[in-house]
Amino acid sequence: MISDNVRRFAEDPAAWGDIGPEMGLTRILTDGYCLLLGPVPTFTSVSRLRLDPDTVSEAIAEVRAHVAQHEHRDAIWWVGPSSTPGDLADRLQTHGLVPDDRPGSDAHATTMVLVDEPPGPAAGVTARRIESFEEFVTAGRIADAAFGASDEDAAEYAAIAEDSFARERAGHAPRTYIAFADNEPVGAGRAVLAADCPAVLMIGGAVLPHARGRGVYRALVRARWDDAVAAGTPALTTHAGAMSRPVLERIGFEVVAEQEILLDPAR
Repeated sequence: MISDNVRRFAEDPAAWGDIGPEMGLTRILTDGYCLLLGPVPTFTSVSRLRLDPDTVSEAIAEVRAHVAQHEHRDAIWWVGPSSTPGDLADRLQTHGLVPDDRPGSDAHATTMVLVDEPPGPAAGVTARRIESFEEFVTAGRIADAAFGASDEDAAEYAAIAEDSFARERAGHAPRTYIAFADNEPVGAGRAVLAADCPAVLMIGGAVLPHARGRGVYRALVRARWDDAVAAGTPALTTHAGAMSRPVLERIGFEVVAEQEILLDPAR
């Protein structure tokens, strides 16, 4: 059974848990929104939207001012079933936001939760947490290729790879996982494990095109499930796109929310 806390966390995970400067993140949390700014300018997320109908314009302007002040861009707004007002997605679009239909992105996400043990990996497929900087870099390259990341975005993350790896090893950043099919690295994923959160958040699951259909994604889920259980938090959550949702449904994930994803191109 999925608890209410897990459901709330699954919809708006950025608003949960402690966030300190050692994580490379800045969070601005108000009664109306949660703005999360990451280590590169395009890591800009706006969620847990609880806006008054009469102050939507002011909230957009306020968020845009924070984004500009931190020299970020391309803010992503997550509009879920708990967001207010009920027509918020339409209101945001009248202010210039657009569905995020960029290559490698989805304009819609399905929030999903798993609380029962998933199946194990298929024969010839393994997945585990990365063990070296070289594997960390390989996992990043797999994700870039699978998601069709732009050269600019890939270069921004590559430039901070050493710092990001150090945070990962110190437990100040999402854990990074790598998957192998017949000993070839073909998949990658990450997971946010935090003692003050009711579930583990899976992010960035990716498999190279030539290795899809062999259970690589499933193996990445199982590796993160095993770590979640070991940490005393036997629940996985994720925001699934159109490609991953069918796979996740087959291995037991349940839908708890649907979210619209809007991009703010304002700089």
